[in-house]
Amino acid sequence: MPAALQSPAHFHTFTMNDVDPRAIPARARATITSWVGTDHPRAFDLQTLATELVTNAIRYGLGTMPATRWVRMSLEREASFLRLAVIDPGHANTFPHLREPVNDPRPDDEDAAIEGGRGLHVVQKITNGCWGHYYNVQNEQVVWALVPLR
Repeated sequence: MPAALQSPAHFHTFTMNDVDPRAIPARARATITSWVGTDHPRAFDLQTLATELVTNAIRYGLGTMPATRWVRMSLEREASFLRLAVIDPGHANTFPHLREPVNDPRPDDEDAAIEGGRGLHVVQKITNGCWGHYYNVQNEQVVWALVPLR
């Protein structure tokens, strides 16, 4: 039986102090694999969601001080779905929302033709619209996504 179905919750914190933040989405995918295995019927969807949500947290939610250069990810099993959450320090000046994709590279983007705005459309599709966000009592932003078990 996959790990995510045996244990009620998994948590992992990624820190950016000694690591290139661009490496973190791949680490998030590997973490999902370590939690659910490669044979889980929703493994690819969970990896894709983790990539999109962690990338957004890194891009928009981190502060500049070392203590605010982290992203936390959790996976919890509910009765009929898995709940993936990505938590960041809450430094975004905006909140996650669907928008039209645009070509708007940031100065640190390696590819000048990079498009933005597609990630949450992917999240919307995988979750059938069952995702959202809130600020917890520590004023950290939590973005969550529900993935049906079947």
